[in-house]
Amino acid sequence: MQYEELITSLKQVGKDPSRLIFEDELTGIANRRFLLSYFESKVPWDALNGHTLSLPRASRTAALQLATRLHQRIHEESLNLEDEKAVVHMTLSIGIASAPEDAKTGKTLIQKADTALYHAKKSGRDRLANAAELELQVVSDMAALHLLEEVHSVGRGLELVQVAESLKKFGQRQSQFLLVEGTDGMGKTTFLEAIRRTLVQGEVEVVEANGVQQEAFRPYYLAANILLILLSHRSDKGAAVFESLSSTQIAYLSHILPQLEEVQDVRLDEDEAAQREGLFNTLVFLIPKLIGFRPLILLLDDLHFADEATLMLLRVLILRREVPVFICGAFPGTAPARAKDQMPPLERFLAVQQDELGIKKITLKPLTPADIAIHLRGLFPQVGLPPDFEKHLAHVTQGNPLFLSEILRKLVMDQKISLVGRQWVIQPLEESDLPRSLEEIVSQQIATLDEEGRQLLARASTFGEDVSLSVLTGSSQKMEAKVLEFVDQAAALGLLRSDFQLNDETIRFLSKRVLDITYGGLQQDQKQALHEGIGTYEETLYQQGVLPSAAHLAYHFKRSANQEKARTYEELQAVSNKKVFNVQEAISYSGEQFEVHPEDIPLDPASLPQIPGVIRSLQTAVRNVRLYPPESKAVASAVLQATGAITQALSQNERLTFSHSKRALLVNGQKIDAGDFRFVADAFLDSLSRLELQGIAFHRGVTEQEVKLLIEAFGFARPETIDQRYWARFSSERGLIHVNLKQVRYTERTRRRGISHQLQAADQKVEHGDLAQIQDIIRCLLIAVKNIKFYPINSKTASTAVEQLLEALRKLLSRRPVLTLARASKALLVDGERVDPSEFKALAEGFLEFLDSIELHSLTFLEHTSYFELETFIGALRQLPASGLGREFWLPRSPLICCWRRCPDG
Repeated sequence: MQYEELITSLKQVGKDPSRLIFEDELTGIANRRFLLSYFESKVPWDALNGHTLSLPRASRTAALQLATRLHQRIHEESLNLEDEKAVVHMTLSIGIASAPEDAKTGKTLIQKADTALYHAKKSGRDRLANAAELELQVVSDMAALHLLEEVHSVGRGLELVQVAESLKKFGQRQSQFLLVEGTDGMGKTTFLEAIRRTLVQGEVEVVEANGVQQEAFRPYYLAANILLILLSHRSDKGAAVFESLSSTQIAYLSHILPQLEEVQDVRLDEDEAAQREGLFNTLVFLIPKLIGFRPLILLLDDLHFADEATLMLLRVLILRREVPVFICGAFPGTAPARAKDQMPPLERFLAVQQDELGIKKITLKPLTPADIAIHLRGLFPQVGLPPDFEKHLAHVTQGNPLFLSEILRKLVMDQKISLVGRQWVIQPLEESDLPRSLEEIVSQQIATLDEEGRQLLARASTFGEDVSLSVLTGSSQKMEAKVLEFVDQAAALGLLRSDFQLNDETIRFLSKRVLDITYGGLQQDQKQALHEGIGTYEETLYQQGVLPSAAHLAYHFKRSANQEKARTYEELQAVSNKKVFNVQEAISYSGEQFEVHPEDIPLDPASLPQIPGVIRSLQTAVRNVRLYPPESKAVASAVLQATGAITQALSQNERLTFSHSKRALLVNGQKIDAGDFRFVADAFLDSLSRLELQGIAFHRGVTEQEVKLLIEAFGFARPETIDQRYWARFSSERGLIHVNLKQVRYTERTRRRGISHQLQAADQKVEHGDLAQIQDIIRCLLIAVKNIKFYPINSKTASTAVEQLLEALRKLLSRRPVLTLARASKALLVDGERVDPSEFKALAEGFLEFLDSIELHSLTFLEHTSYFELETFIGALRQLPASGLGREFWLPRSPLICCWRRCPDG
């Protein structure tokens, strides 16, 4: 299977391929559902600027003329039914709308045309209606229903301000994790949609996904859904990224995307623990690459159904800070206290990670009478409200937005809210006009459906909160037209809503409360029969590879009379779950990996003699780029020679990687004896260190253009401009697919909960004015270190030095929550940023030598570092063990101010 076919296959996951449609069965043209999908994906709405949208390539006048001719032809040509020996005279009602005159979005355009069609039918049928010429009173109820379908976030001003503050920090590259909590019907989904409308796609990657109860917390199911959405956002649907992955990475991913097994058949010789970590690390590597290392926003509904593996993955993505991540998830709220082994994954995750990640909660509260009054006047401009009407609604609904919306829908459909002239009017209400509960409204709406509609609704509720149209149609064995008619009717009644796609759509209950009322109204034997029927139907999809796991089968058979099948699929899924994820192991995952893979080691023996030539050609090309104009023959020849040398080495190897550790050159992870080319190898390692690169990986298929871009970057990059994400941005902006650059990375290792979040919040640029205070801190530190060699820690000389160090730290930490001083080769880093120490060169060199002598790569001072903590640290330096230092020595002696960072040299 080629990668293009793979992407097509992945897009069918969770759908019934036999029921996917691309055109209307009656007319042979794309029906309005797929027309909307076309509008939303193909039409540049922001660029219309008064120009007419022609469908098909016609003005509004031309469209009206075409509709008139079509109307005439229908009247002139009767339908002859030969078998019945009868003639049928047909009628045709048409609604016409155009953009941008009538609408600014695809959805509004469809609504306007739908309202015009409604006007044509209500005015006597068999006629045309132009959206620009409608009598408002005739369509007031349809217009009002469309208004009720729009996203409204009334009464959520303070909550949206909280989100805006978090988005502001996110804009400063600080990851954020928000949880929106509220009871059923409180508007959590609507709140997420309101956030989505404020975001602009382009500079950030936005993903909307939701937890699924039927997945039963299957490891990585939510991550896989996010991955599929990210793939769909790319113009090539991710084909280039997949092609750049190694066969081992593909094998890892096939554990959660089984379709990948058809691309590369690779058997992993590692034990299961290594495979589990390999899958996790591959996802950590893949997601930033898929989004081009842009900021990522995840809007996750029903997060209480999220699996633990995905939550741990999101945690590492945040802590690595490779890309800023903004997560806003909705959930019902914290349940009563229970034993840890009975907690769902989200509760366990919050119990451990809430402080570390700085997770904030936003609680959606009931609407007040004032909120309701504002909402009514927003929906129905200039409406006159009966005395205390909003207070009465607040009392009846208890401020529940869903209940309020359903009451308003009922009042519109009952003509209690209508347009009189150009004024919205609320008719006097009897007590019986307002239902006493949401259950009463939902039950009344269900009762208006015919028997076939009620059966389809019952089936939809058995699937859960959402189901694809193709699967609902396939499992019911109904004609698609019948199911579409049901979906339209149920949506108009406020029971369902649907999200259109190219060849399918997702049908979703308006809220979980509506789902519970619908499903709760079924008899037990009816539930069992439906679940068994759905389970049997989905078995076929599972065998076809359309369902990614047996979790859905276990869910449905568990609720049917067929408990034997339930046990079979539960056991099958349990084995699969254990194979891909272990939470105890995941706690220690960091996501660290370099693009060197087991199958690349060792390098093919025949390729080893080519390595000196590859390195020489790269060094020569870099030198020529510095000396000669970019388009000169010398540069072109050097680039061509370097590309040829790399390509030749790749002819027998899938990858060629250069990295370094403790001044040793590694090729595909193996230490190489430089021997006769020691001078060239040392110069190459010096170049990597100067550029803050741990290594380079070339993939088979690398192009001359990619090599040229790389060499130019190596030639002109200035060390002082290289920040933490420099090479990741460079790779993304230049589109390097066959070249991976691994930048030196410093990963925090702390013992204290909450420090990671504090470090994350401290990504603050070092200003020139800070350097004088940093210089003072280093001077005081080195004085304290020197004094402790000669005086005991409780002596006046030593204690005075500690006090001076504390005072110097407090001056800077009053403006910065954290200060981290680190070494990277011969460079001084302050909070992960290389600084120019030319004004205090001797002090900086002394500090780097000090760190090296005590086998630390960094020191981190937190905002509230105390005298006692500094005294403990300095005192530990008085008598150092001859056996060497490390984590075992430092952890018990300095639990609060030292952070250990893993770097390429150890």
